[in-house]
Amino acid sequence: MSDDRPPAENAAYAGRQRPQPPGLSARLARWIAFRFLGDDFRRLEEGIGAARAELDQRAGQHTRALAELRTHVETRLDDSVTALEDLRRAYLATRTEFEDVRERRLRELGAALDGAVRTAAALQAELESLRDARVPRVESDLGALQSGAAALGREVESLRDGRVPRVEGDLAALQKGAVTLQDEIVSLRDGTLPKAKAEVAALQRALGGVQKLAEELRDDRLPALSGRTDALFERMHEGLTVVAGLAERLAQREPLTVVAAPELEARIPAAVAAASGRFADAFRGARGEILGRAADHVALLAGAAPVLDLGCGRGELLEALREAGIEARGADSDAAMVAACRRLGLAADETDAVSALRAVAPSSLGGVTAIHLVEHMPASGWMELIEAAAAALRPNGRLLVETPNPESLRVGAALFWTDPTHRVPVHADALAFVAKAVGLEVVEVRRVHPFPPEQALARPGQPEALREVAARLDEWLSGPRDVLVVARKP
Repeated sequence: MSDDRPPAENAAYAGRQRPQPPGLSARLARWIAFRFLGDDFRRLEEGIGAARAELDQRAGQHTRALAELRTHVETRLDDSVTALEDLRRAYLATRTEFEDVRERRLRELGAALDGAVRTAAALQAELESLRDARVPRVESDLGALQSGAAALGREVESLRDGRVPRVEGDLAALQKGAVTLQDEIVSLRDGTLPKAKAEVAALQRALGGVQKLAEELRDDRLPALSGRTDALFERMHEGLTVVAGLAERLAQREPLTVVAAPELEARIPAAVAAASGRFADAFRGARGEILGRAADHVALLAGAAPVLDLGCGRGELLEALREAGIEARGADSDAAMVAACRRLGLAADETDAVSALRAVAPSSLGGVTAIHLVEHMPASGWMELIEAAAAALRPNGRLLVETPNPESLRVGAALFWTDPTHRVPVHADALAFVAKAVGLEVVEVRRVHPFPPEQALARPGQPEALREVAARLDEWLSGPRDVLVVARKP
Protein backbone atom coordinates (compact mmCIF):
# COMPACT_ATOMS: atom_id res chain seq x y z
CA MET A 1 0.00 0.00 0.00
CA SER A 2 1.50 3.36 -1.13
CA ASP A 3 1.95 6.27 1.25
CA ASP A 4 0.63 9.72 0.18
CA ARG A 5 3.29 11.55 2.26
CA PRO A 6 6.10 13.34 0.38
CA PRO A 7 9.46 11.58 0.37
CA ALA A 8 10.94 13.91 2.99
CA GLU A 9 8.03 13.31 5.34
CA ASN A 10 8.27 9.59 4.74
CA ALA A 11 11.94 9.62 5.70
CA ALA A 12 11.28 11.59 8.87
CA TYR A 13 8.39 9.30 9.76
CA ALA A 14 10.52 6.23 9.19
CA GLY A 15 13.19 7.68 11.46
CA ARG A 16 10.74 8.19 14.16
CA GLN A 17 9.42 4.60 13.82
CA ARG A 18 12.87 2.94 13.85
CA PRO A 19 15.20 4.77 16.26
CA GLN A 20 18.82 3.59 16.53
CA PRO A 21 19.94 2.22 19.93
CA PRO A 22 21.96 4.82 21.79
CA GLY A 23 25.62 4.22 22.71
CA LEU A 24 27.14 3.99 26.21
CA SER A 25 28.03 7.59 26.44
CA ALA A 26 24.56 8.54 25.27
CA ARG A 27 22.95 6.34 27.90
CA LEU A 28 25.27 7.75 30.58
CA ALA A 29 24.44 11.27 29.53
CA ARG A 30 20.77 10.45 29.51
CA TRP A 31 20.98 8.95 33.03
CA ILE A 32 22.77 12.02 34.37
CA ALA A 33 20.24 14.23 32.63
CA PHE A 34 17.29 12.33 34.05
CA ARG A 35 18.98 12.31 37.44
CA PHE A 36 19.45 16.02 37.64
CA LEU A 37 16.99 17.27 35.03
CA GLY A 38 14.30 14.67 35.13
CA ASP A 39 11.42 17.05 35.46
CA ASP A 40 12.67 19.30 32.71
CA PHE A 41 13.18 16.35 30.41
CA ARG A 42 9.75 15.02 31.08
CA ARG A 43 8.27 18.42 30.27
CA LEU A 44 10.42 18.56 27.15
CA GLU A 45 9.31 15.08 26.07
CA GLU A 46 5.74 16.05 26.63
CA GLY A 47 6.25 19.15 24.47
CA ILE A 48 7.94 17.08 21.81
CA GLY A 49 5.10 14.59 21.89
CA ALA A 50 2.56 17.34 21.53
CA ALA A 51 4.51 18.83 18.63
CA ARG A 52 4.76 15.42 17.02
CA ALA A 53 1.00 14.94 17.33
CA GLU A 54 0.37 18.36 15.75
CA LEU A 55 2.75 17.52 12.90
CA ASP A 56 0.95 14.25 12.33
CA GLN A 57 -2.37 16.09 12.23
CA ARG A 58 -1.06 18.67 9.72
CA ALA A 59 0.45 15.94 7.58
CA GLY A 60 -2.94 14.27 7.42
CA GLN A 61 -4.59 17.53 6.41
CA HIS A 62 -1.95 18.06 3.73
CA THR A 63 -2.52 14.58 2.40
CA ARG A 64 -6.26 15.16 2.19
CA ALA A 65 -5.75 18.55 0.38
CA LEU A 66 -3.53 16.86 -2.20
CA ALA A 67 -6.18 14.23 -2.78
CA GLU A 68 -8.86 16.91 -3.27
CA LEU A 69 -6.56 18.81 -5.68
CA ARG A 70 -5.97 15.66 -7.70
CA THR A 71 -9.72 15.07 -7.88
CA HIS A 72 -10.34 18.70 -8.96
CA VAL A 73 -7.66 18.58 -11.66
CA GLU A 74 -9.04 15.30 -13.02
CA THR A 75 -12.55 16.88 -13.13
CA ARG A 76 -11.27 19.95 -14.99
CA LEU A 77 -9.41 17.78 -17.46
CA ASP A 78 -12.59 15.88 -18.18
CA ASP A 79 -14.46 19.19 -18.71
CA SER A 80 -11.72 20.47 -21.03
CA VAL A 81 -11.84 17.30 -23.10
CA THR A 82 -15.62 17.67 -23.39
CA ALA A 83 -15.31 21.38 -24.41
CA LEU A 84 -12.63 20.51 -26.94
CA GLU A 85 -14.90 17.91 -28.44
CA ASP A 86 -17.74 20.47 -28.66
CA LEU A 87 -15.35 22.96 -30.31
CA ARG A 88 -14.28 20.34 -32.85
CA ARG A 89 -17.92 19.61 -33.72
CA ALA A 90 -18.64 23.40 -34.07
CA TYR A 91 -15.60 23.79 -36.34
CA LEU A 92 -16.82 20.94 -38.53
CA ALA A 93 -20.28 22.54 -38.73
CA THR A 94 -18.79 25.94 -39.61
CA ARG A 95 -16.56 24.42 -42.28
CA THR A 96 -19.57 22.66 -43.77
CA GLU A 97 -21.53 25.93 -43.82
CA PHE A 98 -18.57 27.79 -45.39
CA GLU A 99 -18.29 25.21 -48.12
CA ASP A 100 -22.02 25.58 -48.72
CA VAL A 101 -21.65 29.39 -49.01
CA ARG A 102 -18.66 29.00 -51.32
CA GLU A 103 -20.40 26.54 -53.60
CA ARG A 104 -23.91 28.00 -53.69
CA ARG A 105 -24.01 31.64 -52.48
CA LEU A 106 -21.00 32.75 -54.53
CA ARG A 107 -22.70 31.50 -57.65
CA GLU A 108 -25.78 33.58 -56.73
CA LEU A 109 -23.61 36.70 -56.08
CA GLY A 110 -21.84 36.20 -59.42
CA ALA A 111 -25.18 36.08 -61.22
CA ALA A 112 -26.32 39.28 -59.43
CA LEU A 113 -23.03 41.03 -60.36
CA ASP A 114 -23.51 40.10 -64.03
CA GLY A 115 -26.98 41.66 -63.90
CA ALA A 116 -25.56 44.85 -62.35
CA VAL A 117 -22.92 45.06 -65.08
CA ARG A 118 -25.58 44.74 -67.79
CA THR A 119 -27.66 47.45 -66.06
CA ALA A 120 -24.62 49.78 -65.88
CA ALA A 121 -23.92 49.17 -69.58
CA ALA A 122 -27.50 50.09 -70.46
CA LEU A 123 -27.26 53.24 -68.29
CA GLN A 124 -23.97 54.21 -69.97
CA ALA A 125 -25.55 53.78 -73.41
CA GLU A 126 -28.43 56.04 -72.38
CA LEU A 127 -26.00 58.68 -71.03
CA GLU A 128 -24.00 58.58 -74.28
CA SER A 129 -27.23 59.06 -76.21
CA LEU A 130 -28.03 62.09 -74.02
CA ARG A 131 -24.50 63.48 -74.51
CA ASP A 132 -24.40 62.99 -78.30
CA ALA A 133 -27.96 63.93 -79.25
CA ARG A 134 -29.71 66.15 -76.72
CA VAL A 135 -26.91 68.15 -75.10
CA PRO A 136 -25.54 69.45 -78.47
CA ARG A 137 -28.97 70.90 -79.25
CA VAL A 138 -29.01 72.71 -75.89
CA GLU A 139 -25.44 73.92 -76.46
CA SER A 140 -26.44 75.17 -79.93
CA ASP A 141 -29.28 77.17 -78.42
CA LEU A 142 -26.91 78.60 -75.79
CA GLY A 143 -24.42 79.49 -78.56
CA ALA A 144 -27.15 81.41 -80.35
CA LEU A 145 -27.87 83.26 -77.10
CA GLN A 146 -24.18 84.11 -76.65
CA SER A 147 -23.99 85.37 -80.25
CA GLY A 148 -27.01 87.55 -79.61
CA ALA A 149 -25.39 88.87 -76.40
CA ALA A 150 -22.17 89.63 -78.32
CA ALA A 151 -24.15 91.48 -81.00
CA LEU A 152 -25.89 93.42 -78.24
CA GLY A 153 -22.47 94.31 -76.74
CA ARG A 154 -21.22 95.65 -80.06
CA GLU A 155 -24.43 97.62 -80.51
CA VAL A 156 -24.12 99.21 -77.04
CA GLU A 157 -20.43 100.02 -77.65
CA SER A 158 -21.44 101.98 -80.75
CA LEU A 159 -23.45 104.37 -78.54
CA ARG A 160 -21.04 107.18 -77.71
CA ASP A 161 -23.15 109.42 -75.53
CA GLY A 162 -26.50 109.70 -73.87
CA ARG A 163 -28.50 111.67 -71.40
CA VAL A 164 -26.76 110.35 -68.32
CA PRO A 165 -29.72 110.08 -65.89
CA ARG A 166 -31.92 108.49 -68.54
CA VAL A 167 -29.15 106.15 -69.71
CA GLU A 168 -28.54 105.08 -66.12
CA GLY A 169 -32.22 104.27 -65.70
CA ASP A 170 -32.28 102.33 -68.97
CA LEU A 171 -29.13 100.44 -68.04
CA ALA A 172 -30.66 99.60 -64.66
CA ALA A 173 -33.57 98.05 -66.55
CA LEU A 174 -31.01 96.27 -68.72
CA GLN A 175 -29.31 94.88 -65.60
CA LYS A 176 -32.62 93.56 -64.29
CA GLY A 177 -33.23 91.91 -67.65
CA ALA A 178 -29.73 90.40 -67.51
CA VAL A 179 -30.39 88.98 -64.05
CA THR A 180 -33.62 87.49 -65.40
CA LEU A 181 -31.65 86.01 -68.31
CA GLN A 182 -29.11 84.53 -65.92
CA ASP A 183 -31.83 82.95 -63.78
CA GLU A 184 -33.44 81.49 -66.88
CA ILE A 185 -30.08 80.08 -68.05
CA VAL A 186 -29.60 78.37 -64.67
CA SER A 187 -33.11 76.94 -64.92
CA LEU A 188 -32.29 75.79 -68.46
CA ARG A 189 -29.15 74.03 -67.27
CA ASP A 190 -30.79 72.22 -64.34
CA GLY A 191 -34.23 71.37 -65.79
CA THR A 192 -35.38 68.62 -68.13
CA LEU A 193 -34.90 68.98 -71.90
CA PRO A 194 -38.50 70.03 -72.81
CA LYS A 195 -38.39 72.63 -70.07
CA ALA A 196 -34.94 73.73 -71.26
CA LYS A 197 -36.26 74.33 -74.79
CA ALA A 198 -39.10 76.42 -73.42
CA GLU A 199 -36.64 78.46 -71.31
CA VAL A 200 -34.41 79.02 -74.37
CA ALA A 201 -37.38 80.39 -76.29
CA ALA A 202 -38.19 82.72 -73.38
CA LEU A 203 -34.58 83.89 -73.26
CA GLN A 204 -34.63 84.63 -76.98
CA ARG A 205 -37.78 86.70 -76.56
CA ALA A 206 -36.19 88.56 -73.63
CA LEU A 207 -33.07 89.18 -75.72
CA GLY A 208 -35.25 90.60 -78.48
CA GLY A 209 -36.78 92.98 -75.96
CA VAL A 210 -33.33 94.05 -74.78
CA GLN A 211 -32.20 94.64 -78.36
CA LYS A 212 -35.38 96.65 -78.99
CA LEU A 213 -34.58 98.75 -75.90
CA ALA A 214 -31.03 99.31 -77.15
CA GLU A 215 -32.32 100.37 -80.56
CA GLU A 216 -34.71 102.79 -78.87
CA LEU A 217 -31.80 104.24 -76.90
CA ARG A 218 -29.74 104.58 -80.05
CA ASP A 219 -32.40 105.95 -82.39
CA ASP A 220 -34.74 107.99 -80.17
CA ARG A 221 -33.13 109.07 -76.91
CA LEU A 222 -29.46 109.69 -77.67
CA PRO A 223 -29.28 111.69 -80.96
CA ALA A 224 -29.80 115.08 -79.34
CA LEU A 225 -27.09 114.52 -76.71
CA SER A 226 -24.84 113.00 -79.38
CA GLY A 227 -25.03 116.23 -81.39
CA ARG A 228 -24.20 118.29 -78.33
CA THR A 229 -21.22 116.06 -77.54
CA ASP A 230 -20.00 116.22 -81.12
CA ALA A 231 -20.08 119.99 -80.91
CA LEU A 232 -18.22 119.86 -77.58
CA PHE A 233 -15.57 117.53 -79.01
CA GLU A 234 -15.19 119.78 -82.04
CA ARG A 235 -14.75 122.80 -79.78
CA MET A 236 -12.23 120.95 -77.62
CA HIS A 237 -10.38 119.81 -80.73
CA GLU A 238 -10.19 123.36 -81.99
CA GLY A 239 -8.96 124.54 -78.60
CA LEU A 240 -6.32 121.81 -78.44
CA THR A 241 -5.21 122.65 -81.96
CA VAL A 242 -4.77 126.30 -80.98
CA VAL A 243 -2.98 125.27 -77.77
CA ALA A 244 -0.67 122.92 -79.68
CA GLY A 245 0.22 125.70 -82.13
CA LEU A 246 0.88 128.16 -79.34
CA ALA A 247 2.97 125.62 -77.41
CA GLU A 248 4.94 124.85 -80.57
CA ARG A 249 5.69 128.53 -80.99
CA LEU A 250 6.80 128.67 -77.35
CA ALA A 251 9.11 125.70 -77.95
CA GLN A 252 10.58 127.50 -80.97
CA ARG A 253 11.06 130.68 -78.90
CA GLU A 254 8.66 132.60 -81.13
CA PRO A 255 6.57 135.42 -79.64
CA LEU A 256 2.92 134.62 -78.89
CA THR A 257 0.19 136.75 -80.38
CA VAL A 258 -2.97 135.38 -78.79
CA VAL A 259 -6.04 137.55 -79.29
CA ALA A 260 -7.52 138.18 -75.87
CA ALA A 261 -11.24 137.73 -75.33
CA PRO A 262 -13.33 140.88 -75.50
CA GLU A 263 -13.64 142.77 -72.27
CA LEU A 264 -17.36 142.13 -72.20
CA GLU A 265 -16.81 138.34 -72.25
CA ALA A 266 -14.10 138.48 -69.58
CA ARG A 267 -16.28 140.40 -67.12
CA ILE A 268 -18.47 138.40 -64.75
CA PRO A 269 -21.84 139.99 -63.98
CA ALA A 270 -21.91 141.89 -60.74
CA ALA A 271 -24.54 139.58 -59.24
CA VAL A 272 -22.34 136.57 -59.87
CA ALA A 273 -19.30 138.25 -58.36
CA ALA A 274 -21.30 139.22 -55.27
CA ALA A 275 -22.36 135.60 -54.78
CA SER A 276 -18.86 134.12 -55.30
CA GLY A 277 -18.86 132.45 -51.91
CA ARG A 278 -22.13 130.65 -52.59
CA PHE A 279 -20.78 129.61 -56.02
CA ALA A 280 -17.74 128.09 -54.33
CA ASP A 281 -19.94 126.04 -52.00
CA ALA A 282 -22.36 125.00 -54.73
CA PHE A 283 -19.96 124.11 -57.56
CA ARG A 284 -16.54 123.43 -56.02
CA GLY A 285 -17.56 121.44 -52.94
CA ALA A 286 -18.08 122.17 -49.26
CA ARG A 287 -15.12 123.42 -47.26
CA GLY A 288 -14.75 120.14 -45.34
CA GLU A 289 -14.61 118.12 -48.58
CA ILE A 290 -11.94 120.41 -50.09
CA LEU A 291 -9.88 120.27 -46.86
CA GLY A 292 -9.91 116.47 -47.14
CA ARG A 293 -8.66 116.60 -50.73
CA ALA A 294 -5.91 119.08 -49.80
CA ALA A 295 -4.04 116.35 -47.90
CA ASP A 296 -2.87 114.85 -51.21
CA HIS A 297 -1.46 118.20 -52.33
CA VAL A 298 0.31 118.73 -49.01
CA ALA A 299 2.07 115.37 -49.37
CA LEU A 300 3.42 116.48 -52.78
CA LEU A 301 4.66 119.79 -51.35
CA ALA A 302 6.66 118.43 -48.41
CA GLY A 303 9.94 120.36 -48.20
CA ALA A 304 8.83 122.84 -50.91
CA ALA A 305 8.43 126.01 -48.81
CA PRO A 306 7.66 128.73 -49.60
CA VAL A 307 4.54 127.87 -51.60
CA LEU A 308 2.39 130.28 -53.61
CA ASP A 309 -1.24 129.09 -53.96
CA LEU A 310 -2.78 130.75 -57.02
CA GLY A 311 -6.56 131.15 -56.95
CA CYS A 312 -6.49 130.26 -53.24
CA GLY A 313 -10.28 130.72 -52.86
CA ARG A 314 -11.47 130.11 -49.31
CA GLY A 315 -7.94 129.03 -48.24
CA GLU A 316 -8.42 125.28 -47.71
CA LEU A 317 -5.00 124.38 -49.13
CA LEU A 318 -3.34 127.28 -47.26
CA GLU A 319 -4.88 126.03 -44.03
CA ALA A 320 -3.71 122.45 -44.67
CA LEU A 321 -0.18 123.69 -45.47
CA ARG A 322 -0.13 125.72 -42.26
CA GLU A 323 -1.15 122.62 -40.27
CA ALA A 324 1.74 120.73 -41.93
CA GLY A 325 4.23 123.47 -41.02
CA ILE A 326 4.85 124.54 -44.65
CA GLU A 327 5.18 128.27 -45.29
CA ALA A 328 2.60 129.37 -47.89
CA ARG A 329 0.87 132.47 -49.25
CA GLY A 330 -2.27 132.79 -51.38
CA ALA A 331 -3.33 134.99 -54.27
CA ASP A 332 -6.88 135.50 -55.55
CA SER A 333 -8.56 138.18 -57.65
CA ASP A 334 -11.79 137.86 -55.63
CA ALA A 335 -11.73 140.31 -52.71
CA ALA A 336 -14.34 138.27 -50.78
CA MET A 337 -12.16 135.16 -50.94
CA VAL A 338 -9.07 137.06 -49.81
CA ALA A 339 -11.03 138.50 -46.89
CA ALA A 340 -12.22 135.00 -45.91
CA CYS A 341 -8.59 133.79 -45.87
CA ARG A 342 -7.45 136.70 -43.75
CA ARG A 343 -10.23 136.06 -41.22
CA LEU A 344 -8.63 132.63 -40.71
CA GLY A 345 -5.22 134.20 -40.17
CA LEU A 346 -3.92 133.09 -43.57
CA ALA A 347 -1.61 135.23 -45.72
CA ALA A 348 -3.36 136.14 -49.01
CA ASP A 349 -3.16 138.97 -51.56
CA GLU A 350 -5.87 140.35 -53.84
CA THR A 351 -4.24 139.98 -57.28
CA ASP A 352 -4.44 137.84 -60.38
CA ALA A 353 -2.30 134.71 -60.70
CA VAL A 354 0.19 135.94 -63.31
CA SER A 355 0.77 139.23 -61.49
CA ALA A 356 1.41 137.35 -58.25
CA LEU A 357 4.05 135.22 -59.98
CA ARG A 358 5.69 138.23 -61.66
CA ALA A 359 5.88 139.98 -58.27
CA VAL A 360 8.18 137.39 -56.66
CA ALA A 361 11.91 137.13 -57.26
CA PRO A 362 12.99 134.62 -59.93
CA SER A 363 13.87 131.13 -58.63
CA SER A 364 12.59 131.99 -55.15
CA LEU A 365 9.59 129.64 -54.70
CA GLY A 366 9.67 126.00 -53.71
CA GLY A 367 6.13 125.30 -54.88
CA VAL A 368 3.35 126.81 -56.99
CA THR A 369 -0.21 125.46 -56.97
CA ALA A 370 -3.12 126.25 -59.27
CA ILE A 371 -6.04 124.13 -58.03
CA HIS A 372 -9.11 124.50 -60.24
CA LEU A 373 -7.92 127.78 -61.71
CA VAL A 374 -6.89 127.25 -65.35
CA GLU A 375 -10.44 126.32 -66.44
CA HIS A 376 -11.44 129.91 -65.50
CA MET A 377 -8.77 131.40 -67.80
CA PRO A 378 -8.36 131.76 -71.56
CA ALA A 379 -5.68 129.64 -73.23
CA SER A 380 -3.23 132.55 -73.37
CA GLY A 381 -3.78 133.20 -69.66
CA TRP A 382 -3.04 129.71 -68.34
CA MET A 383 -0.07 129.26 -70.69
CA GLU A 384 1.38 132.56 -69.41
CA LEU A 385 0.73 131.30 -65.86
CA ILE A 386 2.80 128.14 -66.47
CA GLU A 387 5.60 130.17 -68.04
CA ALA A 388 5.67 132.60 -65.10
CA ALA A 389 5.59 129.70 -62.60
CA ALA A 390 8.62 128.13 -64.31
CA ALA A 391 10.51 131.41 -63.87
CA ALA A 392 9.49 131.81 -60.21
CA LEU A 393 10.39 128.25 -59.12
CA ARG A 394 13.84 127.40 -57.82
CA PRO A 395 15.60 124.24 -59.05
CA ASN A 396 13.65 121.14 -57.96
CA GLY A 397 10.63 123.35 -57.20
CA ARG A 398 7.21 121.83 -57.88
CA LEU A 399 4.20 123.00 -59.88
CA LEU A 400 0.76 121.45 -59.19
CA VAL A 401 -2.11 122.15 -61.62
CA GLU A 402 -5.50 120.51 -60.99
CA THR A 403 -8.52 120.94 -63.28
CA PRO A 404 -11.76 119.08 -64.16
CA ASN A 405 -11.11 115.98 -66.26
CA PRO A 406 -12.63 116.48 -69.76
CA GLU A 407 -12.00 112.79 -70.59
CA SER A 408 -14.94 111.93 -68.32
CA LEU A 409 -18.13 112.66 -70.29
CA ARG A 410 -20.13 113.29 -67.10
CA VAL A 411 -17.64 116.04 -66.30
CA GLY A 412 -16.84 117.44 -69.75
CA ALA A 413 -20.42 117.28 -71.10
CA ALA A 414 -22.40 118.14 -67.97
CA LEU A 415 -20.86 118.88 -64.57
CA PHE A 416 -18.19 121.24 -65.93
CA TRP A 417 -20.86 123.63 -67.23
CA THR A 418 -22.75 123.92 -63.94
CA ASP A 419 -20.20 126.53 -62.82
CA PRO A 420 -20.91 129.66 -64.90
CA THR A 421 -17.38 130.97 -64.22
CA HIS A 422 -15.82 128.13 -66.21
CA ARG A 423 -14.55 128.94 -69.72
CA VAL A 424 -13.46 125.75 -71.49
CA PRO A 425 -12.09 122.41 -70.26
CA VAL A 426 -8.29 122.11 -70.32
CA HIS A 427 -6.89 118.73 -71.30
CA ALA A 428 -4.07 117.24 -69.20
CA ASP A 429 -2.00 116.57 -72.33
CA ALA A 430 -2.16 120.29 -73.21
CA LEU A 431 -1.02 121.26 -69.71
CA ALA A 432 1.84 118.73 -69.84
CA PHE A 433 2.89 119.89 -73.32
CA VAL A 434 3.09 123.56 -72.32
CA ALA A 435 4.94 122.68 -69.08
CA LYS A 436 7.58 120.82 -71.08
CA ALA A 437 7.77 123.63 -73.62
CA VAL A 438 8.72 126.18 -70.92
CA GLY A 439 11.45 123.91 -69.49
CA LEU A 440 9.65 121.98 -66.74
CA GLU A 441 9.78 118.21 -66.26
CA VAL A 442 6.36 116.50 -65.97
CA VAL A 443 6.63 114.10 -63.03
CA GLU A 444 3.18 112.51 -63.25
CA VAL A 445 -0.41 112.99 -64.39
CA ARG A 446 -3.00 111.71 -61.91
CA ARG A 447 -6.72 111.07 -62.49
CA VAL A 448 -8.22 111.85 -59.08
CA HIS A 449 -11.56 112.04 -57.24
CA PRO A 450 -13.57 109.15 -58.75
CA PHE A 451 -17.35 109.05 -58.61
CA PRO A 452 -18.93 106.99 -55.77
CA PRO A 453 -18.86 103.22 -56.49
CA GLU A 454 -22.63 102.94 -56.09
CA GLN A 455 -23.06 105.14 -59.20
CA ALA A 456 -21.16 102.66 -61.41
CA LEU A 457 -23.08 100.77 -64.08
CA ALA A 458 -20.94 97.63 -63.78
CA ARG A 459 -21.97 95.58 -60.76
CA PRO A 460 -21.05 92.14 -59.35
CA GLY A 461 -23.27 89.31 -60.52
CA GLN A 462 -23.90 90.71 -63.99
CA PRO A 463 -23.33 88.44 -67.01
CA GLU A 464 -19.76 88.74 -68.28
CA ALA A 465 -20.68 90.36 -71.63
CA LEU A 466 -22.98 92.92 -69.98
CA ARG A 467 -20.45 93.70 -67.25
CA GLU A 468 -17.72 94.37 -69.84
CA VAL A 469 -20.00 96.78 -71.70
CA ALA A 470 -21.02 98.50 -68.44
CA ALA A 471 -17.36 98.81 -67.36
CA ARG A 472 -16.44 100.42 -70.66
CA LEU A 473 -19.37 102.83 -70.33
CA ASP A 474 -18.22 103.65 -66.77
CA GLU A 475 -14.76 104.43 -68.12
CA TRP A 476 -16.19 106.80 -70.74
CA LEU A 477 -19.04 108.33 -68.78
CA SER A 478 -17.84 108.31 -65.18
CA GLY A 479 -14.05 108.54 -65.23
CA PRO A 480 -12.35 110.38 -62.33
CA ARG A 481 -13.67 113.92 -61.98
CA ASP A 482 -10.34 115.78 -61.88
CA VAL A 483 -6.84 115.52 -63.31
CA LEU A 484 -3.67 116.65 -61.49
CA VAL A 485 -0.48 117.50 -63.40
CA VAL A 486 2.69 117.49 -61.26
CA ALA A 487 5.82 119.11 -62.75
CA ARG A 488 9.23 120.11 -61.39
CA LYS A 489 11.92 122.54 -62.40
CA PRO A 490 15.20 120.74 -63.21
